[in-house]
Amino acid sequence: MTINKRLLRLSLFQLGLGFSVVVFNGALNRVLIAEEQIPAGIVGWLLSLGLFVAPARALMGFRSDREKQTFGYRRLPYAWYGTMLVFCGLSAAPFSLLLLSKASQLNSDVPFPVAVFFCTLIFLLYALGVHVGQTGYLALVTDLTPKHERSRAMVLLWIALIIGQIISAFAIGFFLEDFHPMKLVQVMQSASVIFLVLAVAAIWKQDRPVTLEDDAEDFSSQVWALLSVRKMRLFFAMLFFGTLGLTAQDILLEPYGGQVLGMSVAATTRLTALWGVGMLIAMLIAWQAIPRLDSPLPVTLMGCLVGLAGFALITAASTAKSVVMFASGAMVVGIANGLFLISTLSLIAYLADIKTAGMYVGLWGLVQTSAAGLAALAGSNLRDAVARLTGDVARGYTIVYMSEMVLIVVALVFLMLIPREAFVASARGRSAFAGLTEVPGA
Repeated sequence: MTINKRLLRLSLFQLGLGFSVVVFNGALNRVLIAEEQIPAGIVGWLLSLGLFVAPARALMGFRSDREKQTFGYRRLPYAWYGTMLVFCGLSAAPFSLLLLSKASQLNSDVPFPVAVFFCTLIFLLYALGVHVGQTGYLALVTDLTPKHERSRAMVLLWIALIIGQIISAFAIGFFLEDFHPMKLVQVMQSASVIFLVLAVAAIWKQDRPVTLEDDAEDFSSQVWALLSVRKMRLFFAMLFFGTLGLTAQDILLEPYGGQVLGMSVAATTRLTALWGVGMLIAMLIAWQAIPRLDSPLPVTLMGCLVGLAGFALITAASTAKSVVMFASGAMVVGIANGLFLISTLSLIAYLADIKTAGMYVGLWGLVQTSAAGLAALAGSNLRDAVARLTGDVARGYTIVYMSEMVLIVVALVFLMLIPREAFVASARGRSAFAGLTEVPGA
């Protein structure tokens, strides 16, 4: 695949989004839980809000498939609306730190429930922006990329996302060496400006006007037609449980490093960089492997197995009190996440065409982000509950990690139930992804 300038420019959106991911899911949640002593359940609630607006991915994707109102452009309006919502949410997010910090103090003038309410609005704004913006953006990339090149195009986009995370993790770690809440506020607002500039540069004049015939089928009809295929039901079930298993630790790794292993804010922020290195390794593996396979699902299988190994390392780290073992486990989980995510997205991108790309990518995003949001909520509350019952903070974390291993095994069961022909070499002249070609629109 020749990487053209258009695709490289499109990847700037993901690069900018990487900055916001590190700030939200890394530094901010670590500070709220470990430094400000905000209950992990509250932080998990805020970071899981994407779960409640996740249906916007599928709905906005479907609408972008049929968009005819905005000067003939279909994807650009949704990518733009989402970009502005992310910018606003990211700009306002530092106030959640100040609000919750003040409200958690004794004799505070700000009632804690009021602080949580306003923080919920801020995090909802950000989550909705990511859903709408990234769905329109991924549908645009799918439109502009030939089918046989889409797996590598998606790999390139996620490499850009990971590079953004790695760069921002090191930068944030440097600025937070001497931690102060106002420094985090400055970092978050700087990240919002960086994201806006990169996102606008990525999507400016990329969409192209398309005239499509009217389609009588409504949103629900198309969704049910897709889910009527057994293989797709199994695929989405596997995607849901696999994402649950691989992401419930996302908001817990940094607090775990701080509370159990005594790591500093800067040191735990750099864990995101290690996780990103793992994701980058996964993308390089996927870049070479997926285009040469008859199906990306063997890469999904590899991701699940690697994930089990990673969580075994992380769980053992608390007993051994080993920062090296913990950091190694975080990187291995990053590899697993990368393999799982890019293989499932590559399959969906291949099955889509110009009339269905928005809905297909939106449904993938709906299942994936719903599972990730539920995982953040369940994982953080499970950690709090076990810690309270046992009086052992470390045990609260390890129970979450062990539960994730069980969920990955459930995902493996669904993966094994997908018919064997999805894995075997295709007949000459058939789709590269044998056994999955009777999906509507494929």
